[in-house]
Amino acid sequence: MIVSRLAFVAGTLSTGTLARSVLQNGGQEVFDASIATEFKCDIPPALDPSSDGLPAARDVFSGHEALLLQVERHSTIVKIPSISYDDNGEPGEDPRWEVFYQLHEAFAHLYPNVQRRMTRETVNTFGLVYTIKGSDTSLKPIMLTAHQDVVPVADVSTWTYPPFSAHFDGQWLWGRGASDDKNSLTGLLSALETLLSHPNWVPRRSIILALGFDEECSGRRGAGYIGQHLEKVHGPNSMALILDEGGMGLQLLGNDTLYALPAVMEKGHVDIWLELYVNGGHSSTPFPHTGIGILAEFVNKLESNPWTPRLIKGSPIYNHFVCQAKYSPDAAPKITKLINEGDLGALADELATIDRSTQYRIQTSQAVDYFIGGVKINAMPEYIKIGVNHRIAPQDSISAVKANILKQIQPIVKKFRLSVIAFKGEDHNPDVELGEITEGGVVNPMYEVDYNGTLVLRSSQATLVAPISPTSGPVWDVLSGTIQHSFAFEGGRVVPVGELMTGNTDTRHYLRMSLLEDLTNHVYRWTPTRQGHTFNAHTVDERIDMYAHLDAVRFYYDLIRNFDASDAAAFEGQAEIREL
Repeated sequence: MIVSRLAFVAGTLSTGTLARSVLQNGGQEVFDASIATEFKCDIPPALDPSSDGLPAARDVFSGHEALLLQVERHSTIVKIPSISYDDNGEPGEDPRWEVFYQLHEAFAHLYPNVQRRMTRETVNTFGLVYTIKGSDTSLKPIMLTAHQDVVPVADVSTWTYPPFSAHFDGQWLWGRGASDDKNSLTGLLSALETLLSHPNWVPRRSIILALGFDEECSGRRGAGYIGQHLEKVHGPNSMALILDEGGMGLQLLGNDTLYALPAVMEKGHVDIWLELYVNGGHSSTPFPHTGIGILAEFVNKLESNPWTPRLIKGSPIYNHFVCQAKYSPDAAPKITKLINEGDLGALADELATIDRSTQYRIQTSQAVDYFIGGVKINAMPEYIKIGVNHRIAPQDSISAVKANILKQIQPIVKKFRLSVIAFKGEDHNPDVELGEITEGGVVNPMYEVDYNGTLVLRSSQATLVAPISPTSGPVWDVLSGTIQHSFAFEGGRVVPVGELMTGNTDTRHYLRMSLLEDLTNHVYRWTPTRQGHTFNAHTVDERIDMYAHLDAVRFYYDLIRNFDASDAAAFEGQAEIREL
């Protein structure tokens, strides 16, 4: 008899254990539907910034000349292949980063007033922080962010136009990064350039523009260092608002209601890595299963057991559909009916059938994205590695994901009598008992088979579910009011409502910068672009409708002006002094 050798095993996991894992979340706040307030989807008034005497956004960013100027700016930036790779070394060591110097030179050329009037700091070589100090030091700064990097191009020949040609066809500008995230990058710099071109304009409120350079590979070197730098300079709880890319843009339902859907929270994230060390040998006399076959069984087990979708009252996606039921009840009658009945279970089931985007806003995702093994066709592999990417829904947790992985490997561990070393020395480990699993369900040829296998589990990029940013109060009212003004249209209404983001942005590194006394925050992830006017981020033929890009520039221009006119988010004690 061969006894399995385990260092950390999930053999005794139960439903109760999984439930405990959800609650033991290392400081992560889990939704409690029992205390959720009734969301009414009341909309604050639109905010027109015209009282500041500056030219109106429609006058500045409309017409053929404005379009051509933005095409020139955006195409110059898109043409620079500022790619970040997963295997990049550190700045100063890996020459692939040096293309970012060209990008910085382009910024200086395209935006001379930003260069001249804002203080520019470099952080970790390629991170950029631009600051203009406001005249009223009692007001917290606003922080606008974007990232400079883009994802690699797999095959240039599959593109309609070369990915770094920035081809403009009269409406669409094509190229890697045209949408993600150089659309925001160009837009923010253009709005600031226009404001700073007025020599007598000095903001009341300080403005910070933070540009990371490795968001596409987690942002550790860029936003990670920028966040530490800004906290050192300004202290915690120091920003009125942080606005980054993301969200779900603008969605028109019917002909009369335009929904603006900034993400007020992000799902959590953890990657789980499984490394199997197993006996090899000549393939002419193979084991019943090679190491690849063993881990293939795990992949099949995992994909056959997806996480369960769940909708929580008071969550961003629930509130989105409350607004839809109120202002567009006939757009999806079944959803409206279920919202009004309060049947969250049936509503979750219905939403999960709409599309993948909707499904995974209420469900933890798991995707086996990485699988390597084998070095020669006639040699059984001795080392196999797989990686499973998880984006964690608010009702779940990192520890619950780890517990589920341990549960799913249990039968494979039994079957092949593997030793397991799981998540040694890590945080967010599940509450499971240590022990051993002995024989049972083992492959049973006439002769004895000893795979001598050891399975090592570890995690990386553990990121908690982000706290929910407010969708009421003075800061939200300025954001919502600006959205309504910027995207107003005749005969219709604009409805801003918070949503959830399935991916992660650089904001994960900035969260501590805007915490308020009540432990909420004002971190919003929203690229102000209409759905259907940007295509194919991260894939072939990425492109942006430049007329929609102009809409975004108008919004950024008005948002800065409206926050400059507002007394929202003063430093503690300063608001009372101002009122005396």
